[in-house]
Amino acid sequence: MLNFYINNFVRVSWSGYFCEYFSTKNGVKQGGELSPVVFCVYLDELFHALSAAKVGCYVGDIFVGALAYADDLVLLLCGKCWPYAMLMPPSIL
Repeated sequence: MLNFYINNFVRVSWSGYFCEYFSTKNGVKQGGELSPVVFCVYLDELFHALSAAKVGCYVGDIFVGALAYADDLVLLLCGKCWPYAMLMPPSIL
């Protein structure tokens, strides 16, 4: 699986024109069979990190600081915690 995601080169097409190939360092392949699974694994780790850092909104004891569907993600912050989100170490995000 690792070979599927390392040493990848892509190029962008826009209105029939193509850019030069360039290397990708992160992300999942669009249309790849494993991409939804890899994306969910990443999101699960992100949700746990946000919850452990107490960043985001809660409804009772349930963390709802991030909502996701397919490849869309929304991060939610409550009024009391938004200043602290700016101070989060990059390793959390």
